[in-house]
Amino acid sequence: MRLLLTTAAFVLVALIAAAQEPSDLDAAVHAFKLPRQLPTCGLEAVLLQLAKETRVRIGFERTTDCRGHVATGFPEAYKPLDLSNATVLDDMSVKNVLARIAALAPDYDWAIVEDVAVFRPSDAWSDAKSPLTMRVPAFRFSETSVSRVMAAILEQPGLQGPNQLVSIDFQGGTLLEALNALVRSGPAMWYVSSDGQRLFVSVMQRTGGRGSLFSRRLPSS
Repeated sequence: MRLLLTTAAFVLVALIAAAQEPSDLDAAVHAFKLPRQLPTCGLEAVLLQLAKETRVRIGFERTTDCRGHVATGFPEAYKPLDLSNATVLDDMSVKNVLARIAALAPDYDWAIVEDVAVFRPSDAWSDAKSPLTMRVPAFRFSETSVSRVMAAILEQPGLQGPNQLVSIDFQGGTLLEALNALVRSGPAMWYVSSDGQRLFVSVMQRTGGRGSLFSRRLPSS
């Protein structure tokens, strides 16, 4: 797995340097347990655990099934991990921990996009037809529920979900950019998958519950 350098990453570095404020990606982990080998569809579980133990924000896309079933954030990101022989990482930066995790999943590449560590299958990064390239109109909310934000992102009025309140000002862009804006406002991780007909988006919370699963029909090609 490679770390992809994006324009947004360079902008992020410049902004951090200008503000002289440390990034959450530079913070050190304390006794983080990293499995020596990932189970089937286990990358997302390790990433969510890291997001919960630190303030890092995670985006994740899976394009393959898991054990013959369409993959979604529930239950994949919450599957138990075998940590009996885990490597214990201490005083290592979050960014370096992400690189260690990445080494366990060679079919994935990752990039820091607008302060979010985004993991996607290698081929997905250059796929112009990926659902994550869909356009999302601008929206702005102050102290509103995650489900209302997701209703705006997926253009699906009436979605039900967690009561966590967030404030967000999105200027319009791709679905990936909209989901990144959402996790920067509070949630720990977004998780996207598809069965070819519907798009599934899971939003996982840092504390106080698991979050929710949302979906919409994919546009006709």
